[in-house]
Amino acid sequence: MARCAHCDVFISDPTTQVVHGDMTFCCPNCSEAMEQHGSGSDPRPLSDKGALRCAHCDVPIVDEATMVSRGDDAFCCANCASATAGVSG
Repeated sequence: MARCAHCDVFISDPTTQVVHGDMTFCCPNCSEAMEQHGSGSDPRPLSDKGALRCAHCDVPIVDEATMVSRGDDAFCCANCASATAGVSG
């Protein structure tokens, strides 16, 4: 089973995975986070205070198509949601 190159979650739902060369990501949100390097035309990359963030890996949720909600928690994808299933905080 593959792991995400950004958040290291096991990819149990391959329908949301993104492959860039030899790197596999659990979803477009983690892929986008790895592609941001902090320079370029956006003076605030990944720092939008209003952005939803994954309750498992804290990545900003930029692609809501893969987002999963459980109670008050938002997850970037089903893989991160599954990683926290049964874990109480």
